[in-house]
Amino acid sequence: AKFSSPYLQVSDSLPHFLPLRHATPPDTRRRTMSAMSLASTFSVARTAGLAKSRVTKTTRRAAVATKAVVKVGDAAPDFTLMGAGFETTTLSSLKGSKVVLAFFPAAFSGDADGGCQCQLASLQGIAKEDGVEVLGITCDTPFVMGPWSETAGIKCLSDVSNKTQEAYVGTIDFGKFLDDLDVSTNMAGYMSCKRGCVVLDADQKVLYTWTGMPDQLPDASEIQAALGIGKVNL
Repeated sequence: AKFSSPYLQVSDSLPHFLPLRHATPPDTRRRTMSAMSLASTFSVARTAGLAKSRVTKTTRRAAVATKAVVKVGDAAPDFTLMGAGFETTTLSSLKGSKVVLAFFPAAFSGDADGGCQCQLASLQGIAKEDGVEVLGITCDTPFVMGPWSETAGIKCLSDVSNKTQEAYVGTIDFGKFLDDLDVSTNMAGYMSCKRGCVVLDADQKVLYTWTGMPDQLPDASEIQAALGIGKVNL
């Protein structure tokens, strides 16, 4: 099932960027995962039957709780969040460098071809080769951040209150989203963030923001453009 394009803002002053090192067909750059692909990321899906007729735009809208607050040109809201070993990271301490904030609904969901792991893996080249600070943010506890950061190859932070996620990309009733796909049972009320990406300049002004539903992925080339670079490992 495919849905309409997610909300997107890009600064008018973005620099020109080079083609991707490994070109991706245009029709697959904006990835939208099917209900079956999303379901396969959860072990319960092995016994769950997907009712495709229930995957409707009405269902998707009903799962959304809040809308993103930040816009291109805004000053980025500061935060201090815990990561592996309960060590804290404060956004304002990174001023002077460009930062990418990658918001995702849940750790250990999806694989290299879809979902949260795919989202973060697409940013590894930006973090390791271009030296840009990339931070993954989700509602999972700090206990999970160590092993998940190793798996994802990106430093990830815990936002159990959802406050940072609400400020940047908005939150979603992720449990209802999964229940409506017949992936889970009685998970409605489990709140997490919408999938999203926010790029900040060295002064921590917002250069770019993208938000989508859990079955959508951001376009890495748009993130490159906002950073003024021309390569990413996909």
